[in-house]
Amino acid sequence: MDEPTASVVRAARQAFIKYGPDRTTMSDVARSAGVVRQTLYYTVSSRDQLLELAMVQCCEELQEHIDSWNLAESDDLDEALVEFLARAVEVTHGHEELAGLSAALPADRAKAVFGESHPIEALIHSSLRPLLTRADAEGRLRPGVTPEEASRWLQGVLTFALLRDDPRPEALRDELRKFAVPSVLSAEAKPARRRGKK
Repeated sequence: MDEPTASVVRAARQAFIKYGPDRTTMSDVARSAGVVRQTLYYTVSSRDQLLELAMVQCCEELQEHIDSWNLAESDDLDEALVEFLARAVEVTHGHEELAGLSAALPADRAKAVFGESHPIEALIHSSLRPLLTRADAEGRLRPGVTPEEASRWLQGVLTFALLRDDPRPEALRDELRKFAVPSVLSAEAKPARRRGKK
């Protein structure tokens, strides 16, 4: 989003925190942003759109945190993928602001933002790209699967994991090892795609 929109969304997030996402009005957001209410409608069309944009902004901040882990450099690709997915679930699941924003939207809109929206899909794909690019280079992606397809599939895995009750960390990692990793990675590298082979 452009900077004027991002600035309005940051102000809206402050109003949502102060008054609660369900009780915040566009007038509250306008006061927080230091503009008149009508000016908000030049930037966004509705309070629900502000909630959605606030969710995207929260996810961008979470992405910065997730990207700081540098898991793609781990020696064990399978465990790096498990750890990436588990941490992404844990960080997102425990994020009170994001949970409050999501709960304030109609269920179909929250699902669209998390599961079908291009901004969130792009953020997840960007964070997963180093791991999936490495898997592809090492011939570890399942036959016929591209990094983009694996990323979309793993986005679904993350969405499903986030809808569950907060699981124990080791149980979550065990499930990811058993189900998520084998769904996108082959057990053995294919010789023709290993690094250094042509």
